[in-house]
Amino acid sequence: MPRALLHPLPGALSEQVRERLRQMLAHFEDLRSFTPPLGAWMPPIDLCEMPDALIIRVELPGVKREHLRVSIENNLLKIEGRKERIAETSPKTSKPLRYLCLERAYGSFTRQLALRWPIEVGQVTSRLAEGVLTIRLPKAISCGREVVIPIGD
Repeated sequence: MPRALLHPLPGALSEQVRERLRQMLAHFEDLRSFTPPLGAWMPPIDLCEMPDALIIRVELPGVKREHLRVSIENNLLKIEGRKERIAETSPKTSKPLRYLCLERAYGSFTRQLALRWPIEVGQVTSRLAEGVLTIRLPKAISCGREVVIPIGD
C-alpha cells in the first residue's frame, strides 16, 4: 500500500503558503498602481469654448500637484498624472487591511486632447484647487475672428 507523503507540521506549512500568497498579492497590487490595465482610470473632463479661450476642467480628487504634468506639443494637449493608494494597516496587528470592496480608482492616467484651434502657448495657465485641475488655453488672435488685412499700395 503506498504511503501518503505528509509534512510533519501541516498547519505550519499552510500558514507559510498563506503568508506567501499574501505577499504575492501585495506585490501585484503595487505593480497595478504603476501599470494600470488598458481602460483603467480616466478622470472626467469638461471642455468649454469661450470667444477668446478654451477652458478645460479635470476632476482629480486625491491627486497631488507634484504627480501631475500638463504639456502641449503640435496642438495636442497632454495631461498625465498618478493617484496613489495609501497603504492602510490594522492598528492592532500592523498587517494590511483586507478590503471587502475597492471601487475608487488608483494608478497612472494620460488624457490627450487634439486642439482644433491655434493656441497662444506662452499664455496658457493652469491651477489645481479642491480636486479640480483648470487649464485656460487662450486662442491665437486670429482664431475664429475676423482679421482685417490692410491693402498696401
